[in-house]
Amino acid sequence: MLPMMEHLPCDVFVQAVAQSQDGITIADARANYALVYVNSGFEHLTGYSAAEIIQEGYRLLQREDTEQPELHILRVAMERGEGCQVVLRNYRKDGSMFWNELSLSPVHDVAGNLTHYIGVQKDVTARKMLEQYLHQSNLELKLTNQKLSASQQLDPLVGLVSLPNFFKTLDTMLLGAIRMHSELALLIVEVNHFDAFQAHYGDQAGDECLRQVGHLIARAYTRHSDTASRYDGQRFVIASLEANPEEVSAHARKLSDKVRALGIPHSGTAQGIVTLSIGGVVRTPTRGTTRDELLQQARHMLASAERHEHAAIRIAG
Repeated sequence: MLPMMEHLPCDVFVQAVAQSQDGITIADARANYALVYVNSGFEHLTGYSAAEIIQEGYRLLQREDTEQPELHILRVAMERGEGCQVVLRNYRKDGSMFWNELSLSPVHDVAGNLTHYIGVQKDVTARKMLEQYLHQSNLELKLTNQKLSASQQLDPLVGLVSLPNFFKTLDTMLLGAIRMHSELALLIVEVNHFDAFQAHYGDQAGDECLRQVGHLIARAYTRHSDTASRYDGQRFVIASLEANPEEVSAHARKLSDKVRALGIPHSGTAQGIVTLSIGGVVRTPTRGTTRDELLQQARHMLASAERHEHAAIRIAG
């Protein structure tokens, strides 16, 4: 201890901790890290009373959000008797999320045995929002640059970006969604009974049908955070950042309605015109989420949509 601090009365330290605006907690390392103290700053930060949080523990702040990589870092540090600093998504008593910067420090007795952990919590939501805004701005710029580059390599039939360039952009979007903890949508769009259409009406009519559908997709998904491509044969693939399941379903329905409105004759469908089946997934990806995993889920939902052609949109979210 510093010489000047040796002469400070113990109650000064107690008052300093109790009155700190930061949330301060003390956990007993000898009792499975049970909380034994929280200050008023912690109560103000979280909305929970000291009695509530001491009885229930930190899990009150995590709720269902227990797969954060930072929680593993925290557990490993405590198992090793080490300190660490992490930023966590925590949840107040009223349900609102905030970013909590937790600094954890071990406390040892005179014999060098670990007895307690002191945690200092700070609300860094404003800082994280600024970081996310800057990251989103950089991501949009990167996506724009990729689209400009990809526009030089368009699918010659439908006028959308080539599939390799789509995958490059999708990988960028996936990385951005993981970092920002935001939702990513992936859709697969299929022209129903296209093989029968092409066999009946000819290759030229088939190409024109795909061209018109591709044109509608290009006009429907125009945000910086949207991208689309021809997937294979009669299928298209679309990716969108920051779109919830309801918005994605509504947008897909509008696309389906616009294709119906084209009135392209198709004797192979119950409606007598060209229609679409659309399957997709909306997820907040984690670090383990892969492009192939999202595509597989979208294909699964497309297969479900194809079995219900009268209401052929299936979005998992």
